[in-house]
Order: sequence, then C-alpha cells, then structure tokens
Amino acid sequence: MHKRTFLAALAAAAVTAVATPNVTFAQQQKESKGEVATAPSFGSLISAINSAAAHNEKLKAATTLTADKVQLVNVEDLLQGNNVEALKSSLMKYESDITALRTTVGENATITNALTTNPAKLEAKDVVATDVTPAGKVIVYYWKKTQ
Repeated sequence: MHKRTFLAALAAAAVTAVATPNVTFAQQQKESKGEVATAPSFGSLISAINSAAAHNEKLKAATTLTADKVQLVNVEDLLQGNNVEALKSSLMKYESDITALRTTVGENATITNALTTNPAKLEAKDVVATDVTPAGKVIVYYWKKTQ
C-alpha cells in the first residue's frame, strides 16, 4: 500500500516537474522597452517642485541631453481647477532650490535653446520646476506671469 502511494506521489511529482517549465515560461513578464507616457499634471508639478534639489542634481548629470528629450509645460495649463495657493506655497518653501535649478537650466544649452525658441520667448527665470525621468527625458515646467 505504501509503495503504491509512494509511486503515485513520485509519478505526480515527475509530471509536475516536466510541466512546470512550460507553465513558468508562459507566465514570464515582458521587459518594458521604455516608459509609460503620462501627461504632466498639477500633482506632478507640485512633486517636481518639492524635489527641486534632487532634479537639479539629475539635470547637472544629464550631459548628453538632446532637444527631443526636452518637454516644455506651461503651468497656466495645469492651474485650471487647482489650488493656486498650494502652488505658491510650494514655490516659497523651495525658493532656494528653485533658484539653484534656474541657474542650472540657464547653463544647459539644450534647455536654454528650447526656452528661447518657444513662441513665449521664455528664460530660465520662468522655470519653476523640472522632472528628469529615468529614461533621460526632461520635463520643464514654466510659469511666465504677466506683469
């Protein structure tokens, strides 16, 4: 009796061992070849402002940045229906980090070119945040306030 149970268990284990690689292979996840494109939002803007110092360091390290990797985002487009006071509060809280970021932006020829060739004729002083993605794309948030 014990031999039959043992043999049945052994046979089941053998079948499982043979079938398992096929099941595992079928469940393998494909590696992503890029990043998911997400549209900039008010939340991503606030997050970028709050992380200005970190993004500044990433921007300094982006020595091979090309124009096709720079995306300009007008903050005015993100403000509609959102709390402008929350934005102003973040800008005040991280003012020194944003000032340093603007210096870095002004020293980056690729971003400066993207700013100055924009129809709004932007400058580094108009930049309020950047977001450097893992894929090397730089999202530049600008707010050109009219006087």
